[in-house]
Amino acid sequence: MSRFKTLSIALVTLTVLLFGVSGVSAAEKAGMNDLNNYLCKDVMRLSGEDREVSIALVHGYRLGKMGTTQFNTMALAEITDKFMDYCLDNPNENALASFEKVAK
Repeated sequence: MSRFKTLSIALVTLTVLLFGVSGVSAAEKAGMNDLNNYLCKDVMRLSGEDREVSIALVHGYRLGKMGTTQFNTMALAEITDKFMDYCLDNPNENALASFEKVAK
């Protein structure tokens, strides 16, 4: 993964962490999506920025669950690669659960 792409994911993750709360209330008004409803194949069908944003969202979600705002961009890039490989092999698995599995 290129350094620029890794940095982009890290910045999006940080943005989600910092501004996610205000985005949730706006999303509730527009119709909420649930991360638990997405399968690996749903994420893998996305392309470009859409896939990057969805993966960054999950990174932010995981960091939030861990109660931290600190992250290592290289570690996030490695987790992303593992997640994508796992999802290619297991397209019908829940994306969020799969992410948690490979992030351990």
